This record gives sequence, C-alpha cells and structure tokens, in this order.
Amino acid sequence: MVEFETLVNPPQEVFDQIVKYTSETEDWASQTGDYKLWLSSYDQFWLVTVVEKGLKYTTSGNYIYHLGTTNFVASVSLARWDGDDGPLFSIGMFYCVPKYRGTGLGKPLFQYVMDIVGDNNATLTGVVKMSPKYASDFGFDKYPEHWHLFSSAKCAEMVIPDKVSENYTTKLWSDVDYVELTAYDRTICVRNRKKIMSAWFNSVDTFSRVVLDKSGKIVGYATVRLVLKNRLSPAPFYADNLEAAEVLLKDLLIMIPDWQQYASFGFLYPECNKDPFEVLNKFSKRREAISTSRFIRSQFTRELISTPDNKVYSLSDIAHQFV
Repeated sequence: MVEFETLVNPPQEVFDQIVKYTSETEDWASQTGDYKLWLSSYDQFWLVTVVEKGLKYTTSGNYIYHLGTTNFVASVSLARWDGDDGPLFSIGMFYCVPKYRGTGLGKPLFQYVMDIVGDNNATLTGVVKMSPKYASDFGFDKYPEHWHLFSSAKCAEMVIPDKVSENYTTKLWSDVDYVELTAYDRTICVRNRKKIMSAWFNSVDTFSRVVLDKSGKIVGYATVRLVLKNRLSPAPFYADNLEAAEVLLKDLLIMIPDWQQYASFGFLYPECNKDPFEVLNKFSKRREAISTSRFIRSQFTRELISTPDNKVYSLSDIAHQFV
C-alpha cells in the first residue's frame, strides 16, 4: 500500500515534475524556473506538496545513503504579496496527478493554505470546471462577469505581416527608463510590481520589449516565454490599443530565433476584449487556424481588484497574478 508525506518548499526536482504533469495534462504554460522566481519575488511563498513515501538510495564506497522520495502526487502554492493596502495572497498550482484524483488528497492541501490566508484577501485563477467549487467551498466568490479565453495558433500557420503601424516603435526593456516602465504598469495593476517585473524580464528563455508612441510615451510591454511542449507563451502582454499591440508582437517575434519552429503561440485574455483575437488573426495565414476556448476566471475572497481589460492581451501569470 502506498503511503504519502507532505513537503513544504520541496527540492527543485519535485517542482520540475509539477511543471511536466500540468503541461501534459492541463496545457498550463509554466517554466521550471518559476519556482525560484516566486520564492525570490514575493514577501512569503509556500509550495505545499504531497509525494509518495518511499525509499530512494544512492551508494558511495561501502555506504548506502537514503535520499527520500520524490514521486510527486499533489500540490498547491501560496504567495504573500504585501502592499499599501495590506497583504494579498494568491493561490496557484493546485493539482493532483490523474491516478490519485478522487482520493481526497487535494482538499487538505487547499485548506492548509487557506488557514494561512485567514481573513486576508486572496485571489486565484479558477479553471472552468473548478471555478464554482472555489466559490462555494472556499469563498472565492468575487469575480468579474467575464471569463478569460485562450486563443492560439500553430506557429507554422503564422506569418509576420508586411505592414504594421508606423506610429509606434519598440525597445528592449533595459533601454527604457525603468521608473517610467513601472509607472506604466501601475495603469495595468494597481499594486506595485517593480520587483516582480524585474524577475520576469531577467528569467531565462524569455524575450521582452516595450512599445512607445511617437512622443516616446510607453504604451505597452510584453514578455514571451519559452515553455514546455515547445510553445511560445506571452506572459504578460499589454498594449493601449490594437496598433501598438501589432507592432509589439512583430518586434517580439523577430527577436526569437527560428520562431516558426515552435509548436504554438496563444493569448490568454478577457473575453470582453476582442483585440487579442484580431492581433492573432492578422498574424495568422488563415482565420480558421485559430482555436479559442474558455479557460479561466480571476476570483477573489474579500474584494475584487478591477483591471483595465481593454489593455490586457495576455495575463502575466495564471498561478500568482490576476492580470
């Protein structure tokens, strides 16, 4: 009979298994480096996991050393993000491997992090099948009327248009005033993300650019991540209008060596904003190549934090950010 043990902030190899499983079974766009990013970017961070309790050995000379178990079973992560309005907690990576679903291992993990949250505001992005349960069982019942859609196309079915707007230009994030860039981000997210943004931009396997109008004013920025299953994931992607978004995407794709070799590119965006689909359509060889599905909803416990949905072409992080 299999026995289990709970590990809080386990070794990296456990997180690597989480990324692999969630990518294969749920199409979540994570990187193995996200674990260190979250640990370093938030005021506190917990990755609570269940693993199979068993033995794993290595030998050295005449000795046998017990290394413990690393067979991942279930997880949930919790980040504490302090601000002028107090702490905001975010919950992500709530997952159980398929063979252990329905065995009751997940709910105690979720309750563990909710006990840490206490009476503070908390947020998560609930997938369609789990969203009602988060609302009814755990109080995540404050959310906007809309869902977030995921529209994607195979990179082989995409092409960079011959013409895009000449009203905008882009620069590397390191070539713009970081104070101005973080000030622009406050028009997207009311909470200060200066430290978090820096972590995004400096992550491995990422490409970032900032888009500016003719006066030099920042009107958007984006980071494209290389994630498992050979995919390109824009996270985040913000722009003040459709023209700026098209220029931003064009210059980002040009940055990525052999970008058409990747499997797919997709936006995760508020369904009330039609522009992300139109950008993807302009970069697709044919409209029929784009697939769209309802994916997640941003949910809160105490207070809904509103966002400028017309500027959001893709969310920054479906695990620990709401915009």
